[in-house]
Amino acid sequence: MFKLWLKGKYNSLYLKIFLSFLATCVLFFAGLFLFWNYYFTDLFYKDKVELLEKRVVEVTRLMNSVQDGTISTRELKYTVRILARSINGQVWLVDDKGNILNGSSDSEGRTIPKQMDTQFIDGLHGHSGYGMVTLTSPQGRTINVFTYHAPYQLNDQPMVFILHFPAEDIGEAISAVRVNILVPLLFSLLAVGFILYIISRKLAGPLQQMNRAALELAHGDFTTRVPVTSHDEVGQLAASFNFMVEQLEEWEGTRQEFLTNVSHELRSPLTTLRGFIVAMNDKIIPEEKYSHYLRICDQEVQRLQRLVTDLLDLAQIQNGVDVFRLRPVVMAEALEESLELLKAPIAVNEISLHLILPSPDKEPAQVPLDPDRFAQIVHNLIYNSLKFTPKGGTLTVALEEAEHEVHLFIRDTGTGMTDAELARIWDRFYKADEARTSRSDVPTGTGLGLTIVKHLVTGMHGTIQVRSRVGEGTEFCVTFPRIS
Repeated sequence: MFKLWLKGKYNSLYLKIFLSFLATCVLFFAGLFLFWNYYFTDLFYKDKVELLEKRVVEVTRLMNSVQDGTISTRELKYTVRILARSINGQVWLVDDKGNILNGSSDSEGRTIPKQMDTQFIDGLHGHSGYGMVTLTSPQGRTINVFTYHAPYQLNDQPMVFILHFPAEDIGEAISAVRVNILVPLLFSLLAVGFILYIISRKLAGPLQQMNRAALELAHGDFTTRVPVTSHDEVGQLAASFNFMVEQLEEWEGTRQEFLTNVSHELRSPLTTLRGFIVAMNDKIIPEEKYSHYLRICDQEVQRLQRLVTDLLDLAQIQNGVDVFRLRPVVMAEALEESLELLKAPIAVNEISLHLILPSPDKEPAQVPLDPDRFAQIVHNLIYNSLKFTPKGGTLTVALEEAEHEVHLFIRDTGTGMTDAELARIWDRFYKADEARTSRSDVPTGTGLGLTIVKHLVTGMHGTIQVRSRVGEGTEFCVTFPRIS
């Protein structure tokens, strides 16, 4: 269980962000500490080395004066001890056998400690240098001393100057500097870590909320939303997620409404068919009336066929299965061909048809169309007009050719539509008030005709508009781009 929890925490985005930035900051502060530590340590040693180099120059002058006979050995000893006190340490003049010729009173005549053999041999070879040496006092205490050695020739005999002093003051100074560097860096690291924690939580928090919301959404909860707390990229992502949920909720509502409508449209004719079949099987309907009720059953079957055909047609158009086969078409000719097939039903319904075409003197306008789909648009719009236009009414079909567009107008003198009906005519399964339908002899629609028209027009890069007033009729205007 703990491993699963640890794995979940490790896979957390905000923890990865936090640890990545924190590791970067730790490495940066560690590098900064090492740099300042080296810089100040070198600075302290450099200052001490310069001091010891000056003292070596003074000792060299004293030795030169001794060789010249300017000063005596006694004065040399006295002056060397003064120089030793100036560096708070000791100054040893060592011969080539490692014996201290001159220095503090308790070291003269003694051999230098073995720990300084390296510096002594280096000085005999004519080199100078400095370093840290660990000595042991007579009381057995360990002492770290900072030494500086330099070569010298006394009467053609090599010797070595060794200047040294306890390194405690340097160590204390360096330790103090290290503390002064380390403490602010640690506080800065804690502050940066706290800031990084807040920033990483702020960055990953909305993502975690979106993850939880997505899981709730997958279980069908469309009420979940992600709070938008900023206007940056993360806030925009949260807003986009909420917009997606709203669209999914709307689509789910549309899907449920679609299923309800399909179920209703299928249930009505099926119920009618089953009722008549059961009644005829049970001999409730007399045999002499079978033909009448069979005609009703045939109408219901045709209604089911129309519904299934329209559903399949709409599904293919919306899903892009039915690719439009566009080609240049003379729209006036395509319109006349479509109307030729509709003249008979128009005449049967006692409707006057007025066809208005552009002047034949003009060059006919060509439009990129799928002729079959265009004929379907015309048929659906005409049958819609026939349904709501009473006998003796007028149906006007007009074609206007503009410079860049071609407009098709289909006007009727039917019952018209209210504003509420106009707002919903493109919805699937929506039907205008059947009580205002003037034609009882026209087959009942499926409520998908105008929806299909809308998708067909849009699929062929056109637009469709409608105007209507109750009692005055309806006008559809279909516009397609003209080929230049």
